[in-house]
Amino acid sequence: MDSLPDSSFTASYATQASRYAQAALTDGSWELESATLKALRDKIRNSRPTLKEVYGAPLYGIKTGLNEAFVIDTRTKERLCSEDPKSAELLRPFLEGKDLKRWRQESRGRWIIYIPKNRIRIDDYPAIRDWLLPFKDRLERRATKQEWFALQQAQEAYAPFFQKTKITYRDIAAESPFHLDDSGSYLETTAFAIPSDDFALAAILNSKVLWFIFKTLTPLASGGYFRMKAQYVGQLPVPECTPSARLTLADFARDAQQKAQTRLKLQTGFTRRIPDLCPPGRTPTLSNKLTEWWTLEDFAMFRSEVKKAFKSDIPLADRSDWEDWFKRDKEKIGRLTADIAAQERNIDAIIYSLFKLTSEEIHLLETVT
Repeated sequence: MDSLPDSSFTASYATQASRYAQAALTDGSWELESATLKALRDKIRNSRPTLKEVYGAPLYGIKTGLNEAFVIDTRTKERLCSEDPKSAELLRPFLEGKDLKRWRQESRGRWIIYIPKNRIRIDDYPAIRDWLLPFKDRLERRATKQEWFALQQAQEAYAPFFQKTKITYRDIAAESPFHLDDSGSYLETTAFAIPSDDFALAAILNSKVLWFIFKTLTPLASGGYFRMKAQYVGQLPVPECTPSARLTLADFARDAQQKAQTRLKLQTGFTRRIPDLCPPGRTPTLSNKLTEWWTLEDFAMFRSEVKKAFKSDIPLADRSDWEDWFKRDKEKIGRLTADIAAQERNIDAIIYSLFKLTSEEIHLLETVT
């Protein structure tokens, strides 16, 4: 790749940007971006097919009409199956938008009672019927008309795609949130699926180039987040990709996702043990800093946060083991994070070439993303 330029652009690029600026001054609404950014955005999008045209529109998740009734945890799922083994026929692993992150899913062990309209007799599933009965009045007051025990919008046509490997993402995000999901999970209305098992597409979607384009398609929501509605994501341009580039992108994305999942296991494994430090008789409530313990600078800070949360120090007999564990896993997480970032840089380098960006354009794009 060419080395990054200094601050000035080439004369030809500046001339092209000037023409775009003049063209933008129409009777319609003004676009509040610099002429150079508009020229770059138009170059990336120009004459390329959209995601919707190549892969179809992203698929919406399921609207239950009352999550409290239809979304259950693993303990409840196991109890219902114990009471009536037929219950398993109606239970599907379930992900909400907040479970979906860049290169990974953070499942909370949720299940959906999946009952499409006019498909079952509820009395054939007595355990699930009895679970839903306390919600009957509220279910009957939903906006749409279906049996009281059926989902409001089951998205039944999408079920075969939910069961397959797919690219999933959340409804609001501050960065590209795509990853390949092979868990067969059904999705809630705050999540979306792209019917593809292509790691190369996941790499393209998580690239800086497409995030740069996406931010011009959707309004900024509160908190610095962007709305990832299907109508916006479907407009993203898809570059022409050689078989060799596609294989390389897939390898980079697969490695980034595997490392992200390994990192998550280290993070959650340690977090799950922190309540063990809480003295008996007290509620082990974790602070935000403890739930993200790997961001703490050192073990002394971790120990300080434990004292604040539990009003008690780490027992002296266990302190050395906890310190070793903290340091070991924190170092592993740091290395994995660096490895993921390196693969993302590799992905971006290929995507830049696929969109035929110059070193000046790359510099501009990286300045604003």
